[in-house]
Amino acid sequence: MTKNKFNYKDSGVNIEEGQKFIDDIKNLSSASNNNYSLGSIGGFSGYVEIPDSLNEPVYALACDGVGTKMRIAQKKGDLTTIGIDLVAMCVNDLIVSGAKPIAFLDYYGCSKLDREKGQQILSGIIDGCKLAGCDLVGGETAEMPNHYKGENFDLVGFSMGINEKSKIIDGTKIAEGDVILGLPSSGFHSNGYSLINEVIENNCDDELLNRLLVPTKIYVKEILELLASVEIKGMAHITGGGFEENLSRASNGLTINIDRSKWHMPEVFEEIQKIGNISTDEMFGVFNCGIGYAVILSEENAKLAKEINLDLIEIGFISDEETIFKYI
Repeated sequence: MTKNKFNYKDSGVNIEEGQKFIDDIKNLSSASNNNYSLGSIGGFSGYVEIPDSLNEPVYALACDGVGTKMRIAQKKGDLTTIGIDLVAMCVNDLIVSGAKPIAFLDYYGCSKLDREKGQQILSGIIDGCKLAGCDLVGGETAEMPNHYKGENFDLVGFSMGINEKSKIIDGTKIAEGDVILGLPSSGFHSNGYSLINEVIENNCDDELLNRLLVPTKIYVKEILELLASVEIKGMAHITGGGFEENLSRASNGLTINIDRSKWHMPEVFEEIQKIGNISTDEMFGVFNCGIGYAVILSEENAKLAKEINLDLIEIGFISDEETIFKYI
């Protein structure tokens, strides 16, 4: 009896196609280089050069994913923006401590590699790196037909930033009377989409899909500009868990007071709230509701910050009470 002959390609993994995709990455990523990376993509690891202007450099590391926002992209048949989300979710976390992003890596896992879809995702990652001022230095593409089913895939990002050790922002300087300023979001960013997908399952048109697919705003340039001129005591990236979960992490044991009347929740949030019959408390406990990033400063520095960045909105203040967080 003749034994079956097995090979990698018949099992669903096409090495040649994978190598062609690596070439795609090399060609596209060359446009995003900010001169931190050494060498080129395609090796077993990536290297970055540390700016010599730092006296005591320390490194910040973060990883995150796009989550179930990918389902929106698949419904729309457009994967070009989720790469921006991927970079944004990582670098927005890095800058919370004052770090400057310098390098990014990605993991793309799928059942069957589709170079066109891969290029769409990669184009977004390149755009995100440009906006964040960091280099794409490598990553991993995994074709696993026995693990990922159908059109499902994973997209995960890893970012590296650098800071002066003496300039790490950890919230320990936050004091009673400090002011909380917020920067507007571009939409839902990349959080809460498990709830959103449930809400729109049988009630969504193409126009709403477009608005739900708007990529996460990258705050790197705005925050670095502020840091060059004012002392920021604490920051928070408003992601899943909304205001209480994220701002409480920066409270230094004091009370975060948020005034929801200081800004108007954008229309797309109101539409999802109406379709899903979601309470306002639930909305603020899950989504950013129009404020994607928050900074905490002294009253004097808050005034200066608002002169530097006209988009900043005063959304609350710090007090010293028994509770860590409250809406006022």
